[in-house]
Amino acid sequence: MYNKFTTEIPGIELSEFCKINYIRVLSIIDSPSQWNGISADHVNMLVEFESNRIPGLIKLGKIKIELSVLLGCIVDIWTSPDISHYSRQEVISSAEPLYA
Repeated sequence: MYNKFTTEIPGIELSEFCKINYIRVLSIIDSPSQWNGISADHVNMLVEFESNRIPGLIKLGKIKIELSVLLGCIVDIWTSPDISHYSRQEVISSAEPLYA
């Protein structure tokens, strides 16, 4: 489903990026084609940080910008608490890990 991301992402760069930013798991949580009116160069990602290294808002914004540059598209990042408890389990179970 996410062929563009799974075949074109530089794996070593993504791995290093995640390690530097204390990201334990980085997953795509939906396909851009599922969003009406949003271009195909936009993706939502679920990020799980190491438990003792949760970033603040400024660092989270920096991670979002750097991840957008690395992937070559607009990236919105979400953490589990950001997702409504009504749909959280569905979103997490459908997430496709890029780094774990």
